[in-house]
Amino acid sequence: MNHRKRLHPFRKLKEFIGKIGTLNLVLIAVGAFFVWFNWQLLDIYQTGGSIPETYACAVVAATIGECGICGWIRINKDRKQEHQWELEERKRGNE
Repeated sequence: MNHRKRLHPFRKLKEFIGKIGTLNLVLIAVGAFFVWFNWQLLDIYQTGGSIPETYACAVVAATIGECGICGWIRINKDRKQEHQWELEERKRGNE
């Protein structure tokens, strides 16, 4: 009985994540990281007078790449769903 009560919050967390969607969760995490990263670069700029540009460019490129991959996954999922709907409509039309 105690075992079920301990797993209950994890089940609610899993349901919450399921409602948001994994890709949206990844994009939220990337956005939060990017805000934190920019805050750190502003702090470095204030204390040192410049920022490590190579590092900043690498992080921005990686962030854009991650968001691009998420977009590509989303497009492929949408196309697959649309294809599935077309097949279902064809089956209904043939019957």
